[in-house]
Parts: sequence; C-alpha cells; structure tokens
Amino acid sequence: MPTENRKPKTENRLFRLITFGCKVNQCDSAGLAQELAAQGWQAAPQDATPDLILVNTCTVTARADQQARQALRRLAREHPGVPLWVTGCYAQRAAAELAALPGVQAVLGNQEKSRLAVYLAKLQEEKQLQPQVDSQAAAAALPIWPGPISPGHTRARLKIQDGCEHHCTYCIVPQVRGPRRSLPPGEVAAALEQLAAAGYQEVVLTGVNLGQYGRDLTPPTNLAALLVAIRCRTRPPRLRLSSLEPQEVTAALLQELAATPGFCPHFHLPLQSGAAPVLAAMGRDYTPREFRNLVQEINRNFPNAGLGLDVLVGFPGETPADFEATRSLVESLPVTYLHVFPFSPRPGTPAALMARVPAREAQERAKIMRELGQNKRRKFLEAQLGKTGEVLVEGAATESGWLQGLSANYLRVQFPGELSLKNRILTVRFREVQGDMLIGEVMESVQEEDNIHPTTAKNSPL
Repeated sequence: MPTENRKPKTENRLFRLITFGCKVNQCDSAGLAQELAAQGWQAAPQDATPDLILVNTCTVTARADQQARQALRRLAREHPGVPLWVTGCYAQRAAAELAALPGVQAVLGNQEKSRLAVYLAKLQEEKQLQPQVDSQAAAAALPIWPGPISPGHTRARLKIQDGCEHHCTYCIVPQVRGPRRSLPPGEVAAALEQLAAAGYQEVVLTGVNLGQYGRDLTPPTNLAALLVAIRCRTRPPRLRLSSLEPQEVTAALLQELAATPGFCPHFHLPLQSGAAPVLAAMGRDYTPREFRNLVQEINRNFPNAGLGLDVLVGFPGETPADFEATRSLVESLPVTYLHVFPFSPRPGTPAALMARVPAREAQERAKIMRELGQNKRRKFLEAQLGKTGEVLVEGAATESGWLQGLSANYLRVQFPGELSLKNRILTVRFREVQGDMLIGEVMESVQEEDNIHPTTAKNSPL
C-alpha cells in the first residue's frame, strides 16, 4: 500500500461506513455511525486508512447482491489487513456466503445492528467473529437510534417503522426485515424535537412499510393519528414521507397530510404492475382501477405534487398485453418520475420458482418504461416554469456563486446565491429547465433562520 495512504499512529480509531440500498438502510447507517462515535471511533478522512470498514448491504435484487460482493472484494484489495464487517439485508439472508469473502471478519444481521457496541468490544479479542444473525421471524421492539445527527446536513431521515407482513410473491424483504415494528408516538416526537434543535429544516419519516405504522403498538395507532399527535410539537419546518403502499394511503391520511403545516407534497408509490392478473400473481391487494383512483385523489388534494412510482417489469407470466396495460396506465397518470426494475428472482420466494420472461424481453420492457419516466419527468419540470416554490438550500452547486436545493415537491433546483443561505428555505421562481433540474432565482426568504416550530412554517404553495 502506498505510504501516503497510511494514517499516522494515534489513539483515534478510524472507521469507514459504506451503505447500499433504501432510505431505511441509510437511516440505519446514520445510527451505526452514531454508535461508533459513542464508542470513541471517528470517521476516516478520504486519504486515511481506516481501522474498520463496515458495509451495510441490500438484497432486494440480484444486482444489489452483486454490487455488495464487488465492493467487498475491492475493499479487501485496497485495504489489506483492515477488518471488513458486513451487515444489512444481504447479511441477514446469506451470512455464510459473505463470511467466505476475502477480508470479511464479521457478519451481523439486521437485529445485530443495534448491538454493535457488544461486537466492537470483541474486535480486540477475536480475529474472526462467527456470523451473528438472529432470525427475524420474531424480531423484538424496533431498534432505533433516536434522531441520528449528521453535522452539515440540512435534511434528516428518521426511521419510525421497520418490517413488513404483506409477503408479496417476489419480495425477500419480510424475511430479512421481519414483522412490523413501530416507534411509539412519544419517541417519534422526542426525536423530531432533537432534530429541530440540531438545526435540520426537513425530516423524512421513513420505514420499510411506513403505511403500517402503529398497528403493532398497544394501543394500536396509525400514520394519520401520528400526524395529529406531532402537529403542534416542535419539529423541523418541513415534513416528508417516504414510500407508501397504495392500499395504505387512506382518505384520512390524505386529509391529515393536507392539514399538516410544512408537509412536502411528494408521494412515492410502488405500483409494480398495471395489469390485474400480474398484480394478483404478485400478491398485491389492489387493482389497476383502484390505483388510478388513488392517484387521481392525490392529484385533487395536491395538484402540483411530485409523484414517483416503482414499476417491476418481466414478472413471471407477464404477457405483452400485460406490459402494455402497465405502460398505458402509467402514461395516463400525472406521474413525475419512475423507478423501473426488471424482475429479479430472490431465493426463497414463491416467484423464484415460476417460469420467467426471457431476460432480453424484460430488459426491453424496462427500457421502454425508463424512457416513459424520463418523458414524464421532463414534462413535469417544464410545467413548473413561471411558478414559485419553497426550496431548501442544501449547499453550493458546481457553478461558482450558485446554490442548489430541493423543492417541496422533490425537484432539484439551482440558482445564484451566497453560501450563507445554506439551510434556509427560500421562495424561488423557476425560470429554466436544464437536464433533470430547474434553474431559478430567489424571490424572498419564507422563514427566519432560527424558526424551527411547525406552527410558523408555511404550507408549500406547490
């Protein structure tokens, strides 16, 4: 290894944390980093050799598995002798497979993430830890690090729910994440207050199946009731929700979202297919007509909302007519972007045993849907021209003297401005489309720098 990459010997132990996958995994990684810091570890500078590398994996597709393996092999080559620890959903599903890779010292399942300190204590004692992976079938209370803080960031993610009990025929998530668990409303409110005190201007409430929030608690509750409970509590001015299952977006939830100060009108829904026979084979308990009605209802309540969809093409048994039904449905809806996935068989799921659509055909269908998604996004961007919206300034853009930020309805925006405006919510008029972003100009500030109470945060005009 080149001498310049070696860190000087100090008492500080350095770690590097690499994350794959969803927003829930990103929340977990923030918590892992917080736990490492509590144990006296520091994040390694880019040019320093860490004492520990922790990789938080995803296993939702075969591609996600491949990316994790490639990263681990590369890290073993680049940092010979540095312990590699692996956690996350791939670790939960195939611990022995990962433990056999070069340089891997420990494999921790999803429940073990919250017991990281216990395993860190063993790092000095054992050169090789046996894989530590408990079954997720009866996972205990939701392991969560309250209000993970990332210095310098303007937006925070707070995991308030984990686990899923839908058991779609293609999905491995219930096996690796376990049953649904929720953070009690009082703890959610306390974490939001902590994030507000730390200066965050936006928080994203996230979960593996966010719409099932509260059903496991005693007494049971739901996401709409949580919004009522936190409405008058101190929290960051902007509130955003991560992905919601279509059947769990109720009229009551939409009503509470519309009444929530600072709610960002941005929805992400996993459609998966627009063909009724395919939805039934997937184990999805809604119809294309019900999905269409839901999107139309969202559009009525939030006319300029960002609306993203997950679409899974090439599912076993999907005919050309089924695919055309999906394409036609998506084309007819006010969608702003798509996440498109070709079917990827997951070991241990019913769909893995079904006869597959030829890979070339699935890839061609994915290409068609991605092009449709790009067209939809372009039209939505163009529809913003001349409008104003609230933009949270996240930092400097690549262009000197320019800033970049995120609109309430989930669009990337760049505009001229001083870096002192970072972490402010500004009114910006959108003037031009460049690629996948909007170019705008600042009109006025819509909040004071120290304003962190929801009752004084304006609802977005978007």
